[in-house]
Amino acid sequence: LMVRLTEKPFFLSDDQISWVENTLSEMTVEEKIGQIFCPIAGNPEDQALTEFVQKYQPGGMMFRPMPAKAIRQAHGVLQNESKIPLLLAANLEAGGNGICSDGTYYGRPMGVAATADEQEAYRLGFVSGREAQAVGCNWAFSPIVDIDMNFKNPITNVRTFGSDVDRVIDFSLQQMKGLHENGIATAVKHFPGDGVDERDQHLVSTVNSLSVPEWDESYGKVYQAMIEEGALSVMIGHILQPAYSKALNPALEDKDILPASLSTELVNGLLRERLGFNGVAVTDATPMIGYNAAMSRKKAIPTTINAGCDMILFNKNIDEDYQAMRDAVSCGEVSVERLDEAVTRILAMKASMG
Repeated sequence: LMVRLTEKPFFLSDDQISWVENTLSEMTVEEKIGQIFCPIAGNPEDQALTEFVQKYQPGGMMFRPMPAKAIRQAHGVLQNESKIPLLLAANLEAGGNGICSDGTYYGRPMGVAATADEQEAYRLGFVSGREAQAVGCNWAFSPIVDIDMNFKNPITNVRTFGSDVDRVIDFSLQQMKGLHENGIATAVKHFPGDGVDERDQHLVSTVNSLSVPEWDESYGKVYQAMIEEGALSVMIGHILQPAYSKALNPALEDKDILPASLSTELVNGLLRERLGFNGVAVTDATPMIGYNAAMSRKKAIPTTINAGCDMILFNKNIDEDYQAMRDAVSCGEVSVERLDEAVTRILAMKASMG
């Protein structure tokens, strides 16, 4: 396996490594396939959640914000019913309101950055993390480390810490610190970097059109800083980065360049080999057209895992997605070794979080 369990960001002890290895060895192929999915939760009733977890055995789940009492109850049921502890995620971008409808709205990243006070970014992370922890959430889809290079971008804009690379780094690190102090793992997003294009990956695959040197001096610096500081996971966007895709694979033709969430050049090549990221790579939401426009979903799901992503976020039809993975593993399109590697990373992340 290519996972370095004793190194950053996991730093696992011998006991934790034993737990990871023993858990993996006792899992069926079906249970391993479950671990690589993070579905969005629908019906929050106890019975519905119990049946969902027993049927799908997912590695993680995410709810849209609900009242704190309801979300805490739902998270409790999920953890009680799951054989392996779950990653319970939320978009903790602007405060605890990312998981609790009655949580604190602290401020959008751009508003926080406008204070020019890094402590405000730390407080954003701390308040979000404290409220998330109180309701059983343990995984933040933040900080947003995109750069506001194009003010017309419909996704990033006020969700970024602005257009200054150093400020994006400093404020993102502080937000991550506040989250980590409350036991919340972070998924920095959206790799390889949104904010250059003026389109929306919910509707189309978008493009980070920077040259290799331009990327290295901007997004590359940001991701390097977050990785060095111990981000446990990185969220992979449905964003093309043609310059790096072709630099890492000179034989690649323009028509074959893929969004990062399907690109072995960008995940295995750029993120893992060049930047040295050893943690969990999770896709952005896969119902987005930016993901589904690239190829049929039955082909995309295994392609994503083979490209180096470990977890698939959300489903269009969960039964079809699970079946696509079963078929890919049974025919050898996704090797058992690759599936084990992805699951090992997910288990290592859970172990490192306690």
